Amino acid sequence: MKSRVFFILLAVSCMAGNAYAQQTIFNVPSQDVLAPGTVYGEVDAPFRLADPKYYALTPRVVIGYGYNFEGGVNLPGYINVGDKLWTAIVTFKHSQSLDTTAPWTLTEGIHAYLPLTSGRSAGIFGYAMTGYKFFGSLRLDGGAYYATDAVTGAGNKLGALGSVELTLTDWLTLAVDGYSGQNALSYVAPGFFVGPFGKWIFYPAYQFSNVSRTGDSFLLEVGYTF
Repeated sequence: MKSRVFFILLAVSCMAGNAYAQQTIFNVPSQDVLAPGTVYGEVDAPFRLADPKYYALTPRVVIGYGYNFEGGVNLPGYINVGDKLWTAIVTFKHSQSLDTTAPWTLTEGIHAYLPLTSGRSAGIFGYAMTGYKFFGSLRLDGGAYYATDAVTGAGNKLGALGSVELTLTDWLTLAVDGYSGQNALSYVAPGFFVGPFGKWIFYPAYQFSNVSRTGDSFLLEVGYTF
């Protein structure tokens, strides 16, 4: 049981990101990509205050390549429970408008999980989704994902993913994202985008596990655009 809970917590720390500059909102990929030549760094810190208590740190870096592409590397770092499952996650994403008269977007991407410790398997997470922005402040997104056992911890899985973003002010956005199913990816996370303040932006959220309440956790992300 402890190893299962730990795997779920690790997967969340691997997936978490942001909507303005990364491949995800909290856990679900966003429609956004970085401008060409832009470099964005972030540290994600999921944690749980109740038993089983845990905390983790995951740094990441993302670069805008141009032609609506971005890519980066996530490095799940220190986790204070269980074995240390060191993994490098190489990410690529492409997003573009579908037409010139309405704000429809098509976004697709892939994450390659490359184990840095012996005895672990490589994994793949891929997705495709479409999104629409209403009234300049409400954005909806939905699609499908496929992930292998090394990512889900529960076998190869095909499922749905989606998100909602509502811009409240110039520095505050309410957002929620989530995955279907019951595996290491399956969370529903409501939270906020706070900022940007200069080059800094913050993403507090709470993650509800589809598997059990022992997998719920807080999430705080801090990002900086170079």
